[in-house]
Amino acid sequence: MAKKLGKAIIKVDGKALESMPGASLDIGGSERTTLVGQNEVQGFFETPKPSRLECEISVGTDTRLADMRGWDNVTISFECDTGQQYVQQGAWLLNTPALKASEGGRVALQFEGPPAQEMA
Repeated sequence: MAKKLGKAIIKVDGKALESMPGASLDIGGSERTTLVGQNEVQGFFETPKPSRLECEISVGTDTRLADMRGWDNVTISFECDTGQQYVQQGAWLLNTPALKASEGGRVALQFEGPPAQEMA
C-alpha cells in the first residue's frame, strides 16, 4: 500500500516554521462557477483564485510576532512527507498574528498569494 500524507514542513523564505499538525494548502488557480440560464445549465466561467496556506505554529523564545506581521512578498514552501513540494512565490501574511497562551503557545497563520506551483 502506498504512503499517504501525514506531515508537512512549511518554510518561509527558507526558514522552517515550528508548525503544528493540520496545516492546509489550497493551491489556487482558476475557480469555476456554473452558469445557469432560464431553462438550462449553460456551462461555466472561470475567475482567478489565490493560493491559501493555513497553519498554526508553536511559540518559542525566538518567535517574533512583529516580524511576522511584516511578511509580504515571501516564498512559502509546503513539503509533504509523500514527496510533493508546493511553492507560493510572492505570498503575504493575510491575518494579524494573535498569540494563544496554551498547549505550548500557538499562533494561527494564513498566507495568500498567486497560485502555488508544484515542484517536480
